[in-house]
Parts: sequence; structure tokens; C-alpha cells
Amino acid sequence: MQKIVVLILVSALSLSVIPRNTNAQDLHVWGLPKGVKARLGKGGITGDITYSPDGKRLAVPCSTGIWMYDAHTDEPLQLLTGHTGVVSSVAFSPDGLLLASGSHDKTIRLWDARTGTELRTMIGHNGAVWDIAFNPDGTRLASGSYDETIGVWHVQTGEELQIMEGHTRDVISVAFSPDGALLASASDDRTLRLWDVQTGALVRTRKGYETDEIKTVAFSPDGKTIASASNHRTAYLWDTQTGKLHDILEGHHGGDIEAIIFSPDGKMLATASWDNTARLWDTQTGTHIRALRGHTSDVCSVTFSPNGKTVRTGSWDGTVRLWDPNTGMQLRTITGHTNSVYSVAFSPNGKTIASGSSDNTVHLWDTQTGKSLQVLKGHTGRVENVVFHPDGKTIASAGSDNIIRLWDIQTGETLRALEHDRFWITSVAFSPDRKTFLSASGDNNTVRLWDVQTGQHQSIVMNEKGTKNSMAFSPDGSQLACGNRDRTVLLWDVNANKVFHRMAGHKNAVNAVAYSRDGALLASLDGDGDIRLWNPQTGKLVRTVKTEATDNLCIRFSPDGKILASGGWDNLIRLWDVRTGARIVELKAHTYQVNSMAFSPDGKLLASGSGDGTVLLWELTAGE
Repeated sequence: MQKIVVLILVSALSLSVIPRNTNAQDLHVWGLPKGVKARLGKGGITGDITYSPDGKRLAVPCSTGIWMYDAHTDEPLQLLTGHTGVVSSVAFSPDGLLLASGSHDKTIRLWDARTGTELRTMIGHNGAVWDIAFNPDGTRLASGSYDETIGVWHVQTGEELQIMEGHTRDVISVAFSPDGALLASASDDRTLRLWDVQTGALVRTRKGYETDEIKTVAFSPDGKTIASASNHRTAYLWDTQTGKLHDILEGHHGGDIEAIIFSPDGKMLATASWDNTARLWDTQTGTHIRALRGHTSDVCSVTFSPNGKTVRTGSWDGTVRLWDPNTGMQLRTITGHTNSVYSVAFSPNGKTIASGSSDNTVHLWDTQTGKSLQVLKGHTGRVENVVFHPDGKTIASAGSDNIIRLWDIQTGETLRALEHDRFWITSVAFSPDRKTFLSASGDNNTVRLWDVQTGQHQSIVMNEKGTKNSMAFSPDGSQLACGNRDRTVLLWDVNANKVFHRMAGHKNAVNAVAYSRDGALLASLDGDGDIRLWNPQTGKLVRTVKTEATDNLCIRFSPDGKILASGGWDNLIRLWDVRTGARIVELKAHTYQVNSMAFSPDGKLLASGSGDGTVLLWELTAGE
């Protein structure tokens, strides 16, 4: 059997926590999972950012862990890793000595906030932990979960002291009153509930208006008012004692309000919304003061600094921004928190990696250093396909905006923007002769041929029924393979302009196809976990590989044709021996689905792009 060794960089494995004097240029090796050479991108922001009580540090929950920043300089200090799922919430203890984190992995972890050392793990929830909060004296921790319950934990021992039940859907947000006597919870079941912390008894239930799901909750500093916000652009202020509604705050222009918080003096309220803004409100009058504008995607988090002089916002545009609440001016921006990666590709010389992302951009990375070289902007929808021209000087990208863009790698300029029939483009591929490229649209079942030099549309190559999920040229350019939603694989003779094989046998939609470098094998992958290896000359099945995974998304041959890599919704990458069909190794590091993979031209590196917003570089060596 082919033996694959995943090289482990000793220095990288020791970096689960990074001391504050580490060179910031080495971020791509901070907290690396086992077997990974480098991480490209910090990962997406996944929850509420928060200041330490002294205002010196900023904790940002991400798909890769918890990024700690110097709040005065915005320099990264640490990356805390250990959760096996996305971190959805973080909270500092009132004395600032502890940091708690809740995760999709169903656990809560406590960290030494100064050193980043993990102290303990709290286990008890049966679903993702959406939110956590310390009580005012720091002895208790509350958690809201996907399992519809609220847990109250002893901070020193990690023991679960209470389980509060009553919500009928996810508990999204929890908050202690300033005196610690009450706990508020917000849920997708459209209710806001108040609980007696001492007894665990339900004190009061408030229902959201009409069909409002309550997304977030906060107490005012004096404890007299509760603020809540909904998925219908609206925030509410309630009297804590009576439960009566004080004010309805309207002004956001679309989508959920994801976060809400009072200023330290209680005079202002900040809300963060899917309309790409955060907004400030006067809590006495309910008047809208101003909007903080600048983000280019949903704002998922907002917080005041402890002294109330600044506001921080976090967004799915990959940035954390600092604002002056009195003027609305943007002061600074933290960048690098990349969103879902849908496609990765190596340049022909292996020195550059391109990644297409849900933030509508194409990133170019240096393979050796892990540094970002350029960000190519121009798409108005997520980029699901990136591919290098064989000369390495041009990139083609395409996705949900129905536009194919050709880019000059040196300048970052768009050479051409080509529209494909106003339909979502599912795949793009250059011909081996470098003169043409193909684009496939799943919605209107066409494959189009384009001239690289002129950008002119030459012909419709294929108009066969069946949505095309994936396509690939054979190495010599004579064949085009298409994986279809109707569970078939089509082989198209490019010169004769006709189908010459239609292979059936998959039990589900064919999500990916790939040729071996010598063209002797064609691999196809379906959502049920089957990899089928075909002889493309005869159309006959050579072998079926059972991956034991459902919803596979991508597949690639190594350059020597001996290894097959597969990835999908279970967050794993599996390497297979092509000759025997046996599994060689299973690689686990991503916290979301693996959308795309690419081997370097020399076969020594495997790049994987994921919904967690990162590209991971795995260093591989092959031997017998």
C-alpha cells in the first residue's frame, strides 16, 4: 500500500498558545493543527467580540479559535486553540483573570486570560453552546445552547449546578442582571425569559411581537431595563420589574439584529445588524443617534470599550472596526478574518495559491511564507471557482454573480468581465492548449467556449439536459467530463462536439470529477460517499471506493496519480490509494466543510479550502 507521511513541524505544534512577543508576520503558523504546515487566513468571525475589563485586550471568537488583540494597537497577541468546533461566544470574568468560550463542539472552556493556558472544559450540553455570561462576582457562568436549555456552572470546579428548561428552541443569548439575582434568556422560540438564579425558577416570560425571533438580550448597567432585539430589524426596551415595554427602536433596514449592548453609563444602546451597520440609540428617549457605516457585509457583533469612549464592531466582511461613538468616525480596522473558501488552486510553478471566497474576493497567497500577496476585488457574489491559466500569468474566477473575470496576477487588474447567460456559473476550466476556456452553468445546462485573448464567446459546446455540478478537461484537451445532478457522468468529445460516453451508477448527484494527470483514469464523487474510478476511453467502471462519508464535495488526484484526496461536509480530508482503493490517512483540522482541494505541481503539498474561512497547507511525502 502507498504510504503517506504527514510531516509535523515541531515548532508549529508547540504554538497552540503564542506569547505576546511572537512576530506578527508568523500568524500563519500560530496554533496549527497536527500535520498542517501553514494556515492562510485567520478564519471567519463567529460571535460577539469583547473587551477585557481593563480595556487592554480584545477577544475575537473565530472558526479557528479565539484571537486575542492588543486593544490599543490592534496587534495580535495570541491564538487560543483547543475547541474542535467553531467558537460562538467568549466572555471575560469580572476580574479579567479568566476567559470563557462556548463552541459548536458542545463544550465550554475556561482559559487563563493572561497566558492563554486552558484550565478546564465543562461538558453537559447536547448541542452547540451559543452564548455564555459570567455573573457579577465571577463565581458562576451561564450558557445557552442549541439543546434548548440554560446551564449554570460553578467556575472553580466546572460543575453544572443548574439546568433551566422551558424554551422550545435554541437559547441564543443569556445575560445576568447587575446584582446577579436574575438571568435573562432569548430564544428562537420567540420568547424572552427571566429566571431566578438562586432557585432556577422562571420569573416571567415575554413573547416577541408577531413572528419575531428574539436574537439577543442585555441588561442596563443599573438593572432597571432589559434590551432585546429580533430578526425583524427591531429592538425593544423593557422594564425589568414589571415586564412592560418602554420603547420600540426602529431604524435598521433589513435582516436580523445580531447583537445589542448598553454603554457603560447606560445612556446609549448599540445594535448590530444584517443591514451592514451598527446603530447607536438614546436609551432615555429611544431616539436613533447615528449609524456606523463602513462594513460591506452583515455586522454580527458590537461592544463598547469599558470607558465608553469607543465602539468595536465585527462583521462577516472579515474586519473588526473601531469607532468614535460621538462622531461616528471610523478610527481603525483589523483585517484578515477571511470568510468561507469555496475554491483553491496552485499556480503552475507552485509558488502561489489562489482562493475564492464568500466575501466576493479572490486572495493570492505566497506558498512558502503564507503571506497574502493580493486581494482581487470586483465580483458582486461569492467566488466559487478559481483556476490559473497554464502560463501562470492569468486567473479566471467565477461564481454566483454570473460573471467570469480574467485577472492579471501581477497588477491585480481585471482584464475582462464576461457574462454567462445571467446564470450561476458552476465551473470554469482552461484548455491545455491555453487558447480557450470553458464555463458551465448549472441553471441552464450549458457549457460555453471562450477565446482567452479576445474574451469572445465562440460557441455553446454542450446543451445536454442535466445540471452540471462540476467539469474537467482531460490532460490532452480532447475530452470534457461533466458531473451532473442527475447522477450521471458525461464525457464529451471536444473535437467532434458530441457526447461519447454517459456513465451511470451513482446513487446521488455527482458533485465532482477529476482526471489523473496521465488521463488514464477519471474519478467521480457523489453525495452518498461513493468515489467511482472510470476508464475514460471505454466508459467502463474500474473501481468503486466507499468513503464512509456523506455529502462529499470535492476530489483530486495527486500529480503522480497514486493518491486520491476527498473532502466534504464532515470537515475531514481522506487520502486513498488509487491502486487498491484503501484509505491511507484521515486529516482532521477544519471546523467547517471542506469545499475544495488542490495538490501542488510537485505533489508535496495539499491545499484545502473550507467553510471555516481558511486554506490549510498539508505537507505530504510519498514513499513505499
